[in-house]
This record gives sequence, structure tokens and C-alpha cells, in this order.
Amino acid sequence: MKNKLIILFFFGFSTLLIGQETNEIVKLKKALQQELIDTSKVSIHLKIAKLYFNSNTDSAFVNLSKALVLAIKAGDQSKIAQTLNRTGYYHEKTANYKDAIDNYNKSLSVFEKLSNKKEIAYVYNSLGYNYSKLYAEDKAIEYYLKSLSLNREISNQWGIASSYTNIGNLYYEEGNYNLAEKYFRDALLIYEKLNDKYGISTSYTNIANTLADNGKVEEGLKYYKKSIAIEEELADQYGIAINYNNIGDCYINLKQYKEALEYLYKALKIADDIDEKDLQSLALLNISDVKNKQKNYQGAIYAARESYAIADLIGNLDYKLENLLNASVAYEGLGNNEMALKHIKDYSAIRDSLTKMDRVKKIKLFNTLNDLEKSQYTIVDLSKSNEIAKLKYENEKRYSHFLIIGIVIFALLLILLIHQNTSKRKAFNLLEYKNYQVNKMKDEIYGQSEKLKQLNVTKDKFFSIIAHDLKNPFNSIAGFTELMIENNDNYDETKRIKLLKIIKGSTAKVSNLLENLLIWANSQSGNLKFNPKKINVAQQVTDVVSFLEIQAINKDITISNTVDNTIFVKADKNMLDTILRNLISNAIKFTQPMGEIQIYSTLKNDFVEITVNDNGVGVMETEIEAIFSVKELNSSIGTSNEQGSGLGLILCKDFVESHDGKIWVESVVNEGSEFKFTLPIWRDYL
Repeated sequence: MKNKLIILFFFGFSTLLIGQETNEIVKLKKALQQELIDTSKVSIHLKIAKLYFNSNTDSAFVNLSKALVLAIKAGDQSKIAQTLNRTGYYHEKTANYKDAIDNYNKSLSVFEKLSNKKEIAYVYNSLGYNYSKLYAEDKAIEYYLKSLSLNREISNQWGIASSYTNIGNLYYEEGNYNLAEKYFRDALLIYEKLNDKYGISTSYTNIANTLADNGKVEEGLKYYKKSIAIEEELADQYGIAINYNNIGDCYINLKQYKEALEYLYKALKIADDIDEKDLQSLALLNISDVKNKQKNYQGAIYAARESYAIADLIGNLDYKLENLLNASVAYEGLGNNEMALKHIKDYSAIRDSLTKMDRVKKIKLFNTLNDLEKSQYTIVDLSKSNEIAKLKYENEKRYSHFLIIGIVIFALLLILLIHQNTSKRKAFNLLEYKNYQVNKMKDEIYGQSEKLKQLNVTKDKFFSIIAHDLKNPFNSIAGFTELMIENNDNYDETKRIKLLKIIKGSTAKVSNLLENLLIWANSQSGNLKFNPKKINVAQQVTDVVSFLEIQAINKDITISNTVDNTIFVKADKNMLDTILRNLISNAIKFTQPMGEIQIYSTLKNDFVEITVNDNGVGVMETEIEAIFSVKELNSSIGTSNEQGSGLGLILCKDFVESHDGKIWVESVVNEGSEFKFTLPIWRDYL
């Protein structure tokens, strides 16, 4: 069972600790006693209410009520709107969504008169959220789209990102994971431009949830871990714990129970440290589920009891229900059918209770939506009556004999205007939505176009290699073969062997180039499978060095392998073989005869850094940036006139990055080069 982490777009609230809140409230109350101006008192009451939201919602409401009275008395429309808006948030926080919507609508009316577009966008967003809590998704999406449109108009990037997140959340709740992922990724792009680390980490978690629930569990795990990396930087313990729990849930789905328990216990420890009851109960519930799957039934019962007790304390019936089911399965596994039956009966009783509560809740929600519709109609009717009364009063003073005709004309015009306005609004909303879809399609087409351009560049480079680098060795083979045929009788044995060695060398070059080309082509087309296993790095280096040993012997080059033989990595054997073969072969190629090559390892947290060091010709600083780029693909002549395509380093970069590693080069001309790359360490979890 996952715990979602969704950004919603509200005005900020205090993050002070309880003791700090108390001191701040005392200071504000003293300032309130000394203040004489009503509008300043309103501001102080709003600040006090803001602090009380974290600890005492009743006191928050008292201060909001006092603020509203003072704001109305002062006639300050901006303060009235702010107070109504925060009163709406109070009702929202206490799950009274009907009153929340009433207050948000009242604040919206005032903000519209003030033409405060930023606050209007906030209110649209809040209305969308509250309608979503009443399961009125059509209303919710309508207000989210209004908020999105207005935020675009005023270039409020944070507002746009939040609207994307909220729309994605709606689609996620409906199980439309593909659309949810698109909107979460749109939000992520904006948060990355804004360098909003909290927004980025939350977007990573939201994307991970949609991927994992859509069956792409492995990809989802990568995003959970990205989110954790940022949350650790932000010291967001609650967010880290949620991600640990969600990772544990993913490993349950993958049936990797040891890994699942590792992350669930991490989530539980943090939940204990920050006293987050809901998360404690959820982590223990998931641990109980894993213990059952491992047939550790006593452990499952213990975890289920702990989770049930906490769920009972916080009143979470869903958690209680799941824990009773887990306990029943555990008792049945132990052969205690009596206790298993008892827990099933308790499970059925709570499930029936939840069903009844759900029916009652739906009836209440239906009545609430009806009441909201009626209240909106009442507001419209009162507005019409008020304008007619004003018109009647002025006409009685100046044009009494035209009263009846004037009212009739006005009523007809009003009806026509409302009708036209409604039609225009519907058409505008539809057009706005279609325009958004067109823009999305345009962006996708542009992305595909860029991808095709890159593919064309790759294709051109591929053909260039075939045309040039394959042509030369084949010409050499053909030429020397023809030379031997025509002059066979004239050449002695020594001459023939010399020519055969040249032909053999050209054949080896062609073979090596073709092998790299085939691997690269498979990599680019996506046909190369990634199959990571537990590999001893030192042994893999030894095997590759043995394969290339003849090249080193021909140039009298010494190769030293000091890689720690206790280090194991999680890597694809064939890819690692290709990486090492190309790097060591390049080192031999560019090292002078009688030179030395050293291969060694260094541990870097969860990665091992492998270094291939040579004392050869080195790489110029201007060439280092382009050395791993397919666009700048070229080759240099080795110290013994060896040739190559430059494709090997491109393969190395692709394969290292497939392992979430990095590759780079440090070099000094005429002194040598160090090619370094990192791979993840294999961890054996107990």
C-alpha cells in the first residue's frame, strides 16, 4: 500500500515548532492589544490564525471571525477577501468542504472586483481541490483549467506547475496513469527551471507512483530514489519516509521481500523518530504483509498487532481492516483456525461498517452538492433583484412614467446578455482546452523532430565510418593479396610472412571495427538487452587483459592490474567486457613502446571507480569535451600507426550510463591519460 505525496497550490502556512508557535502567538497578542487601527488588527488576527492552524483549529477560527468583523467594519475589500479565503481554508482543513466552497466563492467575488488575478488563480485552484474531495471531478477539472489559464496569462510559473500537479492528481485518482504521468512531468519541467527542489522531489514521487501503479515498477524505483536524494538535501524526513515505504511496496510487487523489508524498516524508523502515527501504522501493515509472504507468521502477527493498535488510536478503519486480514492469514498459516476465524469475523464487521459509512457519506455528499447549487442560484437571484431595485429607485425619481417599460426592457436585455455570456464562456472554455491540446501536440511533434534529426546525424556518421574506416583495411587486404599472387614466385618465405602479417593485421582491424559497429547499432536500435549480474571486477579485468595481451607484448608494454579482488559490481557482463576492452585497447594504442598501463579501483560510496592509467601521448584539452560525442566522432593514429574509428569510447559512454554510472578522462599531453568510470557495487542484503 502506497502513501501519495502530492503538491497542492495554497498560500503558505507556518512551519514553526510548537514551542516557537506559542512564543510568536504571545508576541502577536500583545501587539494586538496595543494596536488602534482596524486594518492592522485584521493583519494580526490573520497571522495568529495562521499559526494556530498547526495546533488549535478552533482558536484559528475565532481569530478569523474577529478579523472578518474588523475588515467589514473598516470597509477594506482586500482584507475581507483575504479573511474569507483563509476561512475557506479552515473549513477545508476540517473536512467541511461545503462551507469551504461557500467562503472561497465569496472571496472570489471580491478578488474579481479588485482585479487581483493572482489571488483569483489561487481561489480557482482551491475550489478545484474541494470539489475533488466531494467527488465532483467535472467541477474540479473546470476550476483547475481556469487556474491554469489565468496563471499562464500572468506568467505565474509556480501556479502553472501546481495546476499541472493537481490535474495529474485527478487523473491518478481515476486510474488514468498515462495522463497523470504526463501532467506530473510537465510540472517537473517547470520546477526544474525554477530550481524548486521541493517541487522537483515531490514531482519525482508523483511520477514514481504513476509508473509503479502502471506496471513500470523498475522505472518507478529510479524516480523514488531521485526524490530521496533531494529530500535528504532538504532534510525532509517525512518525504524520505514516504518514499522508503513506497519503495518497499514496489519490492513487494516484485516479490523481492528482503529488499522490501529493508526499506519498510527504514520508513518505520523515521516515522518513529518524527512520531508520524499514520506512517507508522502503514509501514507496519506492509511489514506484516511481507512476513506473511515469507511464511514468518509470528512476525506477521506481531507487526499486524502493532499497526492495528496505532490505526485504532488515529481512527483509520482502512488500516484496521487490512491488519485483521493479515492476522487471519498468519493464524491460518500457524494452523490456529479458531483465531483465524475470529479475525475474519472482525474483518467482516468493520468492512460492513465501512460500507454503511460509505453509503451515508455519498448521500451527504449528494445533498451537499445540491445545497451548493441552490446557494449559487440564490446568489444569482439576489444579484438580479438588487440591480432591479436600484433601477426602480432611480426611475421612480426621474422617469416614473416609463417605469413598467424600462423594467421589461431591462429584464429582456439582462436575459439576453446572460444567455450570450453563458454561450461565449462555454465556447471560450472549449477553445481554451483545445488550444492547450494543440500546444501539447506541437511540443510532442517538435520533440519527435529533434529526435529524428539526431537519428539522421547518427545514421550519417554510421555510413561515414563504413565508407572510410572499412574501406582502408579492405583495400590493404585486396592490394597485398593481389601483390602476393602476382609475385609469388619472386618472393622468398620471409617476404611472404611479412605480407601475411600485414593482411592479418588489417583483418583484425576490420573484425574489431565490425564488432564495435554491430554492438553500437544494437545499442542505438534498443535491441541490446541489459542483464545486470554480480561480477568480480578484478577477474573481469584479468580476462580482458589476457585477451589483449598480444597487443601489449608486440609493443613491449607492461599492464598492471591492482583492482581489489573483493569488490563485486552489479553490471551486465558483456557491456562491462566491451567497456574494459575498448579502454585498455586505447591505452595500448596510445602508449609508447616500453610504456606502462595501470588498472586500479577506488570505492566511492555505493559505487566503485575503475581507472585505466597510461603514460602515453595524452589528449589535448580542446578534444576532451568531444571525445565521447557521436557528433564529433573521429580517430587518431596510435604510437605504432594503429588506426581506429573512435566508436569505442561512444560505446563506453552509452554502456556506463546504462549502469547509472559516469565516465570521464583526465589527461596531460605527452604525460599520459586516466580514463575513469563508475559502476554500482553489488550489495548482499540479509
